[in-house]
Amino acid sequence: MKDSQTIISHLKRHPSLKTLEQEACFDILIKLLPNSLSNFIKFIYTKNNILFFVLKHPSAKMEFNYKRNLIKDILKKIENFHPNCKCINLKEIKAFVSNKKEPKIEITKDATFVYKERSKGSFKNETKNEELHELFEKIREEILKNNA
Repeated sequence: MKDSQTIISHLKRHPSLKTLEQEACFDILIKLLPNSLSNFIKFIYTKNNILFFVLKHPSAKMEFNYKRNLIKDILKKIENFHPNCKCINLKEIKAFVSNKKEPKIEITKDATFVYKERSKGSFKNETKNEELHELFEKIREEILKNNA
């Protein structure tokens, strides 16, 4: 019986699914890049044996141009350490900044969280201090009111 990893690796080697193997190699490449560059990469794709880096910010493009030789060296050495990445046959690498804005996630400050009270209010109030004793009893009343 074959395990799932074996089945997936066979599928990746199929000629029609060669891009899946390339995408896995691109993920490895992104992980090997310095954080100053990898944090700004939106995605990577190939076209006509050119590897395109789509970046999030113009300063990332400057950083990319500065570290172009490092990226080429990583691409050459990645084949030695990851034999599945021999599928990367590239002549050139280029980068550009995407003109599409990423949607901002808005967090509303007026959000109220409603949850079911998990406590039953059945605890012993053995404090000797009067103020604390009253405070614990008020907490018990709130718990019982929330459970009702």
